[in-house]
Amino acid sequence: MEKRTPDIAERHPGGDGQHDIHRRIAAVATTMRDLSRAEDPQTMARVYLRHLRELFPCDGLVAASRRDLPSPHYRVTRSTLWSEDFNPWIDRDRLPVLTGGILGDLLYGDEARVIDDPEVAEDDPAREHLAGYRSMVAIPMYDQGRALNLLVLLGRNPGMFNAGQLPDLVLTACLYGRASGNLVLARKLEEQLTELDFELKRIAAVQRAMLPHAVPSIPGLQVRGKLQTARRAGGDYHDFIPLPDGRWAFIIADVSGSGGSAAALMAVVRTLAHAGGLEQPAAWLAKANTHFCDAGIKPLDFFVTAFAGVYDPATLSFTYSSAGHPAPRLLRPDLPRSQRHLLDGVLGLALGLDESEAKYETATIQLKVGDTLMLYTDGIVDAPGVTGSPFGLKRLDQAFLPPEPDIAKQVAKVFELLKLHSGGRLPEDDQTLVVVRVH
Repeated sequence: MEKRTPDIAERHPGGDGQHDIHRRIAAVATTMRDLSRAEDPQTMARVYLRHLRELFPCDGLVAASRRDLPSPHYRVTRSTLWSEDFNPWIDRDRLPVLTGGILGDLLYGDEARVIDDPEVAEDDPAREHLAGYRSMVAIPMYDQGRALNLLVLLGRNPGMFNAGQLPDLVLTACLYGRASGNLVLARKLEEQLTELDFELKRIAAVQRAMLPHAVPSIPGLQVRGKLQTARRAGGDYHDFIPLPDGRWAFIIADVSGSGGSAAALMAVVRTLAHAGGLEQPAAWLAKANTHFCDAGIKPLDFFVTAFAGVYDPATLSFTYSSAGHPAPRLLRPDLPRSQRHLLDGVLGLALGLDESEAKYETATIQLKVGDTLMLYTDGIVDAPGVTGSPFGLKRLDQAFLPPEPDIAKQVAKVFELLKLHSGGRLPEDDQTLVVVRVH
């Protein structure tokens, strides 16, 4: 009569079926708990194999994988023959690559099997792992619809395994395979996110380096600027550039979107600004628009809004032009609170959208002592509040009432009100505010 290994429910003489079911459930629960604690695939493999041999006793095991190998090649990844505990995810190149033989047939056969008295040929490439065993059970581990990995339990006596064990063995092996695969992917994702975060930090540092390092000393003006990015890096840009004739150029720009791609285009804006030509704001915008249109940023769903102005300390005149940018606000102490000047008479097309239709014009306004000029990006006025309403121009104006002698406090007040308006949430868009006061 053929001998066989008893099923789990039969291994406890004298126990009733209900008791054995509870015992098995407890064993499986312990396995799952231990697997869930594993933080790397190698630890998970050790836990799985230890519990597997407790549930399904065997005298040895060998594992093989054909992942990333052409047929009929495979690697032996684990074996009780080895004294060294190889990590197949790290030591992959140290593991032998074999061709054919019993392991190859079972792995590429894509099905679970129980084999008694296996005939291991003298030239079988895996003979050293299989010789001396009289029974084996092959457990395929499926991935992408194929058995990419195979686990073989070995017994020194024939009949140690039976076909009734195959469903549980295949199910548990495939669940482990999926769990370890997910853990491998999670570790890779964590590494990539760490690398990405490092790069974004570097991009943010580069972006900060491209912004003004210090508040410029401009005759007759107080000047302050602040940028709050929605992410580590963003597409907002502002600058104060001295011109050869003693005048000063002011520029504020906003690349659509945020993050690293917006920061890259922001760097282009800065390069164009420092290449010269800002003495004529409209001409400079036209040149920048041509540059971005030739570069083809429109199909990439990018565009740039920009406002450029030139201040003359000798005459207190301010000449400006705009490319789709929110109109700056001009607050004058001799005007009623309900009246504010908008520098909105020269609104042209945003940069990068169209070259033939883009027309940029220039206007000049005469500033007075006490005037406060606010340049900002739409991330401020469009910032949503806890009820969904935008921050708006009215709240921006109110932040300057009453006017502070020190405009740095005024700038800080705007961002405090933005934080209060949003309920403390991080901004959804980059926010830049530049405040200029004539004194």
